[in-house]
Amino acid sequence: MTRAVRGPGRPAGGSGDKTRERVLEAALETFARRGLAGASVRDIARRSRIRVSTLYHYFPSKAALYDEVQEHVHGRVRALVMEALGRSPDLRQAAREVVGVVFDFFLQHRAFLHLGHRSAVDGVRGSAADGRVTDRWLGLVEGMLGPAEARGEVKDIDPVHFMVTVDALVHWHILNDSLYERVLGRGLDDPDVAARTREHVIRVALRTLGLD
Repeated sequence: MTRAVRGPGRPAGGSGDKTRERVLEAALETFARRGLAGASVRDIARRSRIRVSTLYHYFPSKAALYDEVQEHVHGRVRALVMEALGRSPDLRQAAREVVGVVFDFFLQHRAFLHLGHRSAVDGVRGSAADGRVTDRWLGLVEGMLGPAEARGEVKDIDPVHFMVTVDALVHWHILNDSLYERVLGRGLDDPDVAARTREHVIRVALRTLGLD
């Protein structure tokens, strides 16, 4: 009996879609721990409870799987940012909302945070997903800051530097959870420490824009 192969028109929610989601979840955890170079396709397949040949049915290479994980992560964050931007016409409040939801997302999804850290430390760049993701974020930042700068609502600031600054603020504060524990005796699992850290990151971002 010939096993059916998933075609492009197969409805979402089928067993093939569930397998694909399981592979992406396992790949995220593996890439976050070991980076692109250190991750093994065999290990990802084992964690996904499938054969390596089945994994290659969904993703032609480890690099393609890595690109898809990056697209998935940034797609989720971008959706949250777009929703936050739509909640308030006031630029200052919208900026607060955006930085806040990004902080909350990475605080709740540490694997996504560690994936970004590993990518930066390992110097992973130049992939198709990397270029697309960077262009989308830069376009969003430019679209938000350009008109506001022309109206005199924010400082004259380079959008690339601002994008990297916010990314660094969010990532580095959460990655330094152990430092908070040593200094304060409580880490970011404590709601008060998390709330204070979140507010600090937001204030620094607003101050950078001249919106404090």
